[in-house]
Amino acid sequence: CLKSYLNPGSFGKTCRHMLQKPEARTALWTRMPQKDVYSKKITSEEEQKNFVLVLKDRLSFFPEQGETFKLIHNGQPRKAKIESYLCSCRGPDQPHSHYFVKSKGLRAGDRITIQRDVKGGGRYFLQIQHHPRRT
Repeated sequence: CLKSYLNPGSFGKTCRHMLQKPEARTALWTRMPQKDVYSKKITSEEEQKNFVLVLKDRLSFFPEQGETFKLIHNGQPRKAKIESYLCSCRGPDQPHSHYFVKSKGLRAGDRITIQRDVKGGGRYFLQIQHHPRRT
C-alpha cells in the first residue's frame, strides 16, 4: 500500500482498499470520467466569444488542430475544428495558447457535453443543458 510506503510507521498495517474484493475495487474505475466525453460549464468569456474552450490535457479527445470534424447538435451536423489563439494571461514571460471550438448560442452557466461517436467517422455529439436561471 502506498500509505505504508510513505509512512514507515504504518508498515504492516493494512489499507482499507486492500481488504476489498477485486470487484469492489474495479467499481472505482467505473466512476472515473469517461475518455469518450468532454464536459464543462460555459464561462462568460465563452458566451461572449461564441466558443467552447478545450483544456490542453483534453486536446487528444478531438481530431488534430485545424482538422474538420462533424459536431452534431439536435440532429443538425455542422463542420467544426479545434482552433487556438495566443495568450499572455499568465504574464508576458509565459506566453501560451488557448484552444477552442466555435459554437453559437451558449450562455454562461450552461453545461455542455461533447461525446465522440463510438462508431467513429469523425463525428461528435453536442448536448447543452441550459442553466435554469438563464433559460
